[in-house]
Amino acid sequence: MFAVSCGVAFAASLSDDVVVPLLCGAAACLVICAAVAPQVLLPVGLVGAAVTAGVLRGASVVVVPGPGSVSGHFGARPLVIVGTVRSADPGNGSTAIIDARHLSDAETDAVVSGGILVSGPLIPALSPGDQVEVDAAGLRPLNRRRGADSADTLEREDVEALATSPQVFVLAAGGPSPARAIAWAQQQLLTAVNGALPEPAAALVLGIAFGIHEPLSADVRAPLQDAGLIHVVVVSGLKVVLIIGLVGAVGRSFEWSRRRTLLVALPVVAAYVLVSGAGPAAVRSALMAGAAMLASTGARRTDPIPMLALAAALMLGLDPQLVEDPGFQLSFLGTAGILLLARPIATRLPGPRVLAEPFAVTVAAQLATMPIMAGTFGVISVAGPVANALVLPLLPAMIVIGGTGAALSALNPALGWALLQVTGLGTSAITLVARALSAIPGAAIQVGNWPTAWTVAEAAGVAAMLGTLAFMTRRTAPLH
Repeated sequence: MFAVSCGVAFAASLSDDVVVPLLCGAAACLVICAAVAPQVLLPVGLVGAAVTAGVLRGASVVVVPGPGSVSGHFGARPLVIVGTVRSADPGNGSTAIIDARHLSDAETDAVVSGGILVSGPLIPALSPGDQVEVDAAGLRPLNRRRGADSADTLEREDVEALATSPQVFVLAAGGPSPARAIAWAQQQLLTAVNGALPEPAAALVLGIAFGIHEPLSADVRAPLQDAGLIHVVVVSGLKVVLIIGLVGAVGRSFEWSRRRTLLVALPVVAAYVLVSGAGPAAVRSALMAGAAMLASTGARRTDPIPMLALAAALMLGLDPQLVEDPGFQLSFLGTAGILLLARPIATRLPGPRVLAEPFAVTVAAQLATMPIMAGTFGVISVAGPVANALVLPLLPAMIVIGGTGAALSALNPALGWALLQVTGLGTSAITLVARALSAIPGAAIQVGNWPTAWTVAEAAGVAAMLGTLAFMTRRTAPLH
């Protein structure tokens, strides 16, 4: 209830004028409940407390455009912005996100907040934490068209404006910080892989092995998306599970105890999630897997559905804006679909398990995430289950070989060259599968501008279907 109310409060942009009456109404309901049915006061009070805390947390991060926000200073006029680099692509002439703190022009001298996207040939090499001055010809709203700098992509990162014709000057280099260390590690891996492989193999290896996002050309990205394979180049819950499985396999080969396996797996997963950029899917999977492993050390069985709800509450409590992140939405709906549908589908499929299980997992995830995929990307992949059944068995080997090759190449290019070439062959196989399947008529359904109302209606229908299936499954399960 906390996660739902937190997400609803933020998504609906609830202001104090709405939140205060809602809280008064909740308090009145509790008083009525205490008078009419005191025996249910405790559970109702706990639910009310969770909803109240969620509404307050979600409403607390709603940004209202005004003088204190960069979105309140749109227009074509020369201005100077001082702020801190939040993130930046490597090299000169790249793209960076600046957290603004001061804005001035001919008529304004104000303290502001909000993220600004800067890009262009006059952008120097930047690192997170650098103090910078941005001289721009003005600020403009975010681009509503789909793409890397679209509003849908940037608003969930608290970016409110684009700088027009920016020129950036570094005022002071940032000090040591986790973000700076992560950016340095990513840069070392990127340099090593780019030195050993051409494009698009280099970008695919970085995405598959580490979840590091590098631009892909349209002729590579479109087939991957149409074939339902675009998830292989981003960090996902599936990859976190694979990393844990690989550590577990090493532990079994050396006959480690559960506790020792846990002590090795947790820092490995944490390092992987951090290097990948700590996206919602990876954090959610790390939280769930970590809790499950902790429980396993005490021989306890964990129910994944409550663990999923707890992970949602923790993540939305820390950052309510995640409710609008398609990665967050896809991650949770996909996980719920897999937990409830994958096994029933797999048991009814003939053929070898190595193909049937990935096929079932993909079908389950696709059924659950279809409304979000349609609304966010405008495409529904019909060929996705077949493509994933062919590709998913390759991922563990590619993650291990590609990750090891990149790490060794970062130390010395000759050490990991051969491993990276092998991984490059794997990326060629994946792109070949994607192009072959996406070329089949009807492999992908382009839905264009999918109305938001349809997405909400379909998501509600899928959630109701999954909930009903879970209830019926538990009702019909044999008693032991």
